[in-house]
Amino acid sequence: MGFLVANRLPATYEAEARLLVGPLSADKDTLAAAGSQARTYAALATTSPVLEAAARRAGLGASGGALRSKVTDVTASDITRLVSIRVRDPEPTRAAMIANALAEVLRARASTGPREGRLQIVERAAAPRNSVGPSASLIVPLAAVAGLLGAFGIVMLVDSLATAVRTEGDLASVSPVAVLGSVNGARPRRGNQPLVMEAEPHSAAAAAYRMLATKISLSNTEHPLRSLLVLDAHGGRSSGRLATNLAAALAEDGTRVVLIDGDERGSVMELFQHEGKASSELVQRARPLRIGQLTFDRFRLRGPQVIVIQPRKPSEPLYPQQAAETIEHLLTGADLVVLTAPPVDSSANSMVWAHAADATVLVAERDHTKREQMSPAVESLRVAEANVIGTVLCEVRA
Repeated sequence: MGFLVANRLPATYEAEARLLVGPLSADKDTLAAAGSQARTYAALATTSPVLEAAARRAGLGASGGALRSKVTDVTASDITRLVSIRVRDPEPTRAAMIANALAEVLRARASTGPREGRLQIVERAAAPRNSVGPSASLIVPLAAVAGLLGAFGIVMLVDSLATAVRTEGDLASVSPVAVLGSVNGARPRRGNQPLVMEAEPHSAAAAAYRMLATKISLSNTEHPLRSLLVLDAHGGRSSGRLATNLAAALAEDGTRVVLIDGDERGSVMELFQHEGKASSELVQRARPLRIGQLTFDRFRLRGPQVIVIQPRKPSEPLYPQQAAETIEHLLTGADLVVLTAPPVDSSANSMVWAHAADATVLVAERDHTKREQMSPAVESLRVAEANVIGTVLCEVRA
């Protein structure tokens, strides 16, 4: 923009006329007296009577006030006794005409005074060939600096007004429980395997899930962790992918893990679907499972030693006795039950599962979960007597 503006502004030309105060050569006292008057003539050059007379002499018909804006500089030296008059105008010929007119008016006004106070024009202004402005080489860098400063200011303002969680530090500042770490919730780039633990087992993302699994396993030193609920804060969609990768990480040492897809949105099974159906390349359907009054579809993941069960009617109300009975039944054939549920405060079933599970982990999504949502979410879970052991930052929304 600075370049465009600089190129569209009209060119400005500067003309300069010079006058000498006093004789070219004289005794010391005369030259000193002439030098002391040089500044006086410089000040007179911009007075209204002189400017009006110069406008009439140049035939411009302009007032002295209009001409004053064109006189950019009048300087004088008491040593050289030179008075320089500089005039700027879009027309080079007119700039020279005004500068010469001012010089003539000053010379005429000083012609009747003593010798040391008289003026003579030593250099008349000529129409300049090259413009002095606008200077694109100056305007463009200044515009660039102004743009960068403006952009930086906008970024700082947006950042200060943003309420979304962006870093583990943000999460720690608003979470009343410990921050267990951060994981990448993006789908792996290679192949159709949706789990980073299977598609990229040696990646940094897989290492982050293993670290999270270790922290969770060691979080309860009094009793072995038998059931774990992973759920999103308000409106999140990352708990399914996080819970499935976490289950795969926990199963690497031979732990028998059952994963309950208790989210009404099917956040776990949607990872393994193709065109709305479970992909046979990723999961193997097993016989349905009935626990009390609840019926579950059962799947075995091809890869990690994890069994996934999904309620046939996930939106139906779940009662505390049913949740406890389900977990207890599954633990007869498994070492650990990992659960997912709808986001906090979006379903009563989330509170029921949180009450039944040994521990609960709350997931916050980077640039999506609001800071002010974290503390109320933890408090809601505590009302359900949930054991909230920490929060996890999902850096990329699943």
